Amino acid sequence: MNPRETFKTPEERGKFIMMMIDEVKAEMQNGLIKDCGTFVDGSGGYLIYEVANEADAFFSLNKWSPQVEFDTRQVYTIQQLLEARKG
Repeated sequence: MNPRETFKTPEERGKFIMMMIDEVKAEMQNGLIKDCGTFVDGSGGYLIYEVANEADAFFSLNKWSPQVEFDTRQVYTIQQLLEARKG
């Protein structure tokens, strides 16, 4: 969660978290998100996307802004790395 974004009540924050969980579950069923987890202390978590282009991940993450901050990184599979080295 973005520490600069405040919720008026604990209930409001809880409602937002449940909305996020529902959205992630829907995107997992659609195949956009491959895996998701949260840190036990609630300080963060991760999402693994498998997308045709980066814009798909951007639009998925953008709906939770500004309440959530993201640190995103593109990851290559071993096969992608080997193909890139050939070129």
